[in-house]
Amino acid sequence: MKLHLIPAFIATALISISCSGSKSDTITVDADNPEFAHTHPDMPQPEPLPDPVKQDTVLTHDVASAEEAIAFMESSDYADQYAQGILPAMAHDNLDYATRLLKSPYNYFIVVDKPSMYVVLYNRFGVEQQAYRMACSKKYGTKHKRRDNRTPEGFFSAEGIYNSTEWLYTDDDGNTSQVKGQFGPRFIRLKTDVTTQIGIHGTCAPWALGNRASHGCIRIHNDHIMELIKYVEPGTPIIVNPSERDQKVNREEGYEILSINIGKPLKKQPAPVEEKKPKQKADTTRTDTIATVPASEPQSEPSDSLKHSTYAE
Repeated sequence: MKLHLIPAFIATALISISCSGSKSDTITVDADNPEFAHTHPDMPQPEPLPDPVKQDTVLTHDVASAEEAIAFMESSDYADQYAQGILPAMAHDNLDYATRLLKSPYNYFIVVDKPSMYVVLYNRFGVEQQAYRMACSKKYGTKHKRRDNRTPEGFFSAEGIYNSTEWLYTDDDGNTSQVKGQFGPRFIRLKTDVTTQIGIHGTCAPWALGNRASHGCIRIHNDHIMELIKYVEPGTPIIVNPSERDQKVNREEGYEILSINIGKPLKKQPAPVEEKKPKQKADTTRTDTIATVPASEPQSEPSDSLKHSTYAE
């Protein structure tokens, strides 16, 4: 899959989203808005990058071997930083991904790591900055089509960052939930060839983090999504890394998805406040936790209108 990077000069975007069966909502994403830069006061901050990064340290040509990629890193002005990160090992395990990251003009990249169930933020040299507990699709294997309720795997990029505070969701059968806040305060949409409806976002069910619990999207704590968006811009590389169980399903279906080994994330950030799942009544309505959805009901992901329902993703 080819990575199509979006130029990183857009600081403010106005996105008009037409909601089927209702009036249009206008969402403003403003990088200079203090609310946009909100972070939990006790949360450790990622280490700042050398500023500016010299453009001649960005790989501008293809490399034929891991040795060539490593030679490029060792000859860089930032050889010490590269040596501390995951890119030298990645060059041996997955030269394609390593080359793409060495060519990236962006200061950070993200790995959605299904084996560890963490979303990990790296600086451009592959040095881990933060790791956030996540939830992803309950179903294993990569996404192939809409409504298959899977989390896509592979090398993608951020298509945009959206204020999702007021979003509602209408499923493919036309059912709209009036419950707000299910996708947290922000939504980082993944640019994939399969769907425009998968992203990294917050959640109203933090007790589900660490589990295969969604219908396709990647959930992290609301405070953590507000932290993460400070280091993401349109075009930022995002790798969704399959677990061995995902790979088993992929192979059975005739697909081979490239993977990487990031080891165990070190800078794991716990949820700022311990939250427990509320007790539910026997006749409770559906929540965005997949386990509560009756088996007889369709399990849909967000529609093109990007409205959100109680059985989201």
